[in-house]
Amino acid sequence: MLKLLSLRDFESPPWNELATASFINNAALYSAPNDIEKESQPHFNHLRDFPAICITPDMLATRETHRTIGARDLFLPVQDSAFKKIVSIWREKGVLEAIRTAAGENPSEITLPVHWLAARITQILDVIERGSFWSSVLPPTGSGSIVDVVFTRDWLIALVRCIAWHPHCIRIAVATRDDRIRIFSTGNIGTATLRHSGQKSVCCMSWRPHAGRELAAACQNGVLIWTVELGAASNSLSHAFMLKYRNHAPVTSVSWGPQGDILVSCSLTDMNMIIWDVAKESGVPLKRVGGGGLCFTRWSSCGSRLLATTCRKVFRVWNTGVGTPWTTERWTVPSGRVAAACFGPNLTLLFTSTEDPAMVFSLPLQEQIFDVKKSGTLNDTKVAAPLIDLSRVTFSSDEGDLDYTVGGRVVSMDWDSVGKYLAIMFQDSPMVAIFKTKVGSISRITEVKPLCLVKGFPGEVPSCIQFYPNYQRNNDVSILTIAWNSGSVRHFPIVDEVNGEMQTDTCKAAAILSNTFTYNDDLQASLYSSFSLIQ
Repeated sequence: MLKLLSLRDFESPPWNELATASFINNAALYSAPNDIEKESQPHFNHLRDFPAICITPDMLATRETHRTIGARDLFLPVQDSAFKKIVSIWREKGVLEAIRTAAGENPSEITLPVHWLAARITQILDVIERGSFWSSVLPPTGSGSIVDVVFTRDWLIALVRCIAWHPHCIRIAVATRDDRIRIFSTGNIGTATLRHSGQKSVCCMSWRPHAGRELAAACQNGVLIWTVELGAASNSLSHAFMLKYRNHAPVTSVSWGPQGDILVSCSLTDMNMIIWDVAKESGVPLKRVGGGGLCFTRWSSCGSRLLATTCRKVFRVWNTGVGTPWTTERWTVPSGRVAAACFGPNLTLLFTSTEDPAMVFSLPLQEQIFDVKKSGTLNDTKVAAPLIDLSRVTFSSDEGDLDYTVGGRVVSMDWDSVGKYLAIMFQDSPMVAIFKTKVGSISRITEVKPLCLVKGFPGEVPSCIQFYPNYQRNNDVSILTIAWNSGSVRHFPIVDEVNGEMQTDTCKAAAILSNTFTYNDDLQASLYSSFSLIQ
C-alpha cells in the first residue's frame, strides 16, 4: 500500500540566483540567465527543435481590435423572410428554438402579438434553464470569478495567460494579455499572430487532434475556432469564426476529444456542457441539475471518459463509450470544489480540491471485470485514495535569512502522457513541484515519489504549465513547459537516469549543487478517501 507523501519529502533547491534548467541522470541542473540557452548546457540537445519564447511588455499591442477576413466573409449571406427562417429552425431544431428565433426577429416582420408572446416565453425559458438563483454577471475577482477557476496564476496581470501544445507536433499556442494568440513552431522563422474582434479574455485553448491547424479558444463571448496558416507570408490567410450558445458566456474551458470529432465547452454561468458540431456551427447542451455553473472539462487519453467539474462540491465523470448512450457518475468532495485534475494511463484520474489543506487524490476508473472481491477497502475500484499531502512547507537557508514556501492552494496540475511525471503549480509558491509516478495495468498508482522543485530566476514565479504531449520514447525524455511571470516560456526536460553508465563531468559538477530525492517508506499511512460516490 502506498504511503501518503508530503512536500517535506523534497529537499530544498540551492540558495543562489540560478534557475532549475533540467533534471538529467537523477540530478537537478541549474543555470544562470545568460547560460540557460547555450549549446554547452547538458539539456540543449533535448530542446534543439523547441522554439525559444519570450513575451515582453513592449510586444503587447494596444487594445485596438482586428478581425481577420476568411473565406466565409467573401460570400454574401442569403436573406430569407422571417417566417421562412422560423419554419426552417422549427424543422431542424424544434419548437423551442423556433420560439427563440421569433423573439429575436424584427416585430414588424412577424406581427407584434407573435413577437410579444415569443419574447415572454423566451424569458421564462431562460429563467428556468439558468435558474433564478444564478447570476450571469460574474465577480471580477474572488470566488466564482474567471480568475478563481483558470489554470493561470494572477491571470488578470500575467503577460502569458495560457499555453496549449499541439498533440502531434512541436507547435505551441501562447495567449497573451493583449488578447492576441501567438503560434510558435519548429522550423518557422516567423511567428503567426492571431487577432480577432471577438477574441477577448482568452483563458483556455485546445488544438484539434488529427487536424494540424485548427485551434479552439475560450473567449468572453463564446468559442473562437481558428484555422491557422503558418509562415510570415500566410499569416493573413488565417481565419476564424465564433461559436455561441445562449446563456453560455464567458466560456472558461474548451477541450477537443482525442479523436478530434467532439468539442466540449463550459461556462461558469451555465449548468449545461455544450457539445459542438463545429462543421455545422451548432451545439447541443448536455443538461444536468445541481452544482451550479461548470468550471472545466478533461478528456481521458482514450476518449472513453470525460470529467466535468462544477463551481460547487459536485463533479461528474461521463462514460462516453462509442455506440452506447452517455452515462455519468456523480461525485462530491467534502468542501470547496475540484481545483485541478488530469487523466493518466489506464483511466487513472488525479484531482485536488480547493479545501485547506490541499490533497491530491487518485481515482481509478478502469472497469475491473475479473475483480470478484468486494472488500470495500482502498483496493476498491470506486474509491478515491489520498496520494499527496500539499500542506504548505517552508524551507529556510542555513543562515535563516532566506526561505521558500511550497504548497497550499493548487492553481494547475498536469501529468505527462505516459504517466511518469506529475507537475503541480501553487497560488502562493515561486516553485513548481514535480513528482515521479508509476501506474499499474489495473488503473492504480503503484509508485509515487518526489523528483525536484523547479525554481525560476530571482523575482520569477510560474504563471502556467503544460507537458509537451509527445513523449520522446527514443531518449526517455519528458518536457514540461513553464510560462513565468517575466514573460519567458522555458522548456524543462526530464531525462531518465542512465542505467549502468557514468554521468558526464558536467553532470557530476552540477550534481554537487543538486538534490537527489528518494522515497521514504516511513511516511505516514494513507487515509481512506472521504469522497462519496452518489448513485
